[in-house]
Amino acid sequence: MFIHKSHSKNELVKICEAYNFNINNPRQYRKIDLSALIVDYMNQLEYIEPNDDYYFCDKTDLELFLINVNPKKRLTIKEKSKVIDLCKRIKHYCRNGFHDDINGFRTIHDVYEKAEYIRPYGDIPSVRKAIRELNNQHYKLYNIEPIISKHIQQELDNKHKLKSNGCYKLEIKHHKVIVSFS
Repeated sequence: MFIHKSHSKNELVKICEAYNFNINNPRQYRKIDLSALIVDYMNQLEYIEPNDDYYFCDKTDLELFLINVNPKKRLTIKEKSKVIDLCKRIKHYCRNGFHDDINGFRTIHDVYEKAEYIRPYGDIPSVRKAIRELNNQHYKLYNIEPIISKHIQQELDNKHKLKSNGCYKLEIKHHKVIVSFS
């Protein structure tokens, strides 16, 4: 078993911490050394308890995830810049009165065609924002839902919970204040 190079060291450390791998201080190792330690540890393991953060049911699911290309990093730099450019054009289209000629869109169907193209890359925040703005327009053709991986959806849910659980507290204290002018 070899861990694919698209997985970052930080993700490998998170997996070690989430599944309680017996690796002392995984952040101290280089990525190649850490991946070798994880492979050795995985070869010794027979069972992995499921974790809510990563949704892997068993050892084979985790192995398949580590062997294959990281789903978060499936775009090259060129492709990602193209996707982000399309997002900017869609957001500009939505924010500026839905004028087709400014952004190079001939019809509203062209806009939805480009939105369908960027839909699979819902892990990128610009894609989610562009699709959200397109779905909020008054004369939309249909709703588009971005495809978001389970890891990112879990992070977004946690952020939403933290934002919504605001504890608002008003505390009024009365003190005597003496102001003197000299």
